[in-house]
Amino acid sequence: MLSTRPIEGSAIWSGPAPHSPHAAAADARTFVWVDAGGLCDDTAEQGNLTRIRPGLLAAYCHPEAGEADLTLTAKWMAWLFLLDDRIDESVLGRDADLLEEHLHDLQATALGTPTAPTAAARPMARALEEIIAEASAGMSGAWRLRFRRHVSDYLSAGVWQAAHRQAAQIPGPDVFPHWRRAFGAIMPTFDLVERAHGGALPSSVYYSRPYQDLLIAAADLVCWTNDLMTVDKEAAHGDLHNLVLVVAHDRLQDRPTAAAEVSAACERRLHAYTAGCRDLTALTAALRLPDAVRHHADHCAAALRVWTRGHLEWGLRTPRYRIGTAREEGRD
Repeated sequence: MLSTRPIEGSAIWSGPAPHSPHAAAADARTFVWVDAGGLCDDTAEQGNLTRIRPGLLAAYCHPEAGEADLTLTAKWMAWLFLLDDRIDESVLGRDADLLEEHLHDLQATALGTPTAPTAAARPMARALEEIIAEASAGMSGAWRLRFRRHVSDYLSAGVWQAAHRQAAQIPGPDVFPHWRRAFGAIMPTFDLVERAHGGALPSSVYYSRPYQDLLIAAADLVCWTNDLMTVDKEAAHGDLHNLVLVVAHDRLQDRPTAAAEVSAACERRLHAYTAGCRDLTALTAALRLPDAVRHHADHCAAALRVWTRGHLEWGLRTPRYRIGTAREEGRD
């Protein structure tokens, strides 16, 4: 059994992990929204969502956000948790063709393509449409298109994951990180960082090498520390799409040895994030961008680090990543 506190002593844990005082309000408003939209299929789903507290996750990841932005993030997290669990705990997660058909209406919603959702998909499609509309309000057209594309990428990555599960294929560590970011829905989630911290970044900043370097490093930190926390649970369920298990399989290592390698990789990603922040400040100065833009870029970059730390804290305070404390706990 691995430590419940991954990378003990790492700089990843440096600094406090404050959380917004609006956590309870965000949870309450999100649960009302879930109930009104008919998003939960049964009481087990409702109970699980209540225990894992998407509002608390939002509060740890966006400690400075106002209640409205915090609730938006909590709604997005609740929607993700519901969809992920339904895929992972059913035949959908191991039948790529079936899953792609099941996700058709959600893909159409993500991409803004007119469609008539099936009865089964309507509540989740409608909820996604509401999230996209609320998130896009007041944001630039470029940001709206990027957010939609990232949501679509997340849905497509779920099909990729199902295809690999179906064929009992374990991806190699060279390609896995890209897909791990995608099926972890990290990029659309990180898009909400900009919204919560003052608006969309200019494309010249967002797509610059320094910002992309730090963005991907932060995304990997979230995914890989998540994998360190969930490896025992996922191994017990036979789900091998976890970086620790991918490394162990590729290098013929036992799980603790592979976990140590992933921990070391997390440290390297933290250094890459720090270097990216430094390079971003230098770039925005060299481009002679307005002070407000430069400060906003630095603020968004710093907020990504807060996100990685907050996610760790939430992961240890809720039962989401523990064996035997997911959806099955709510079953009678």
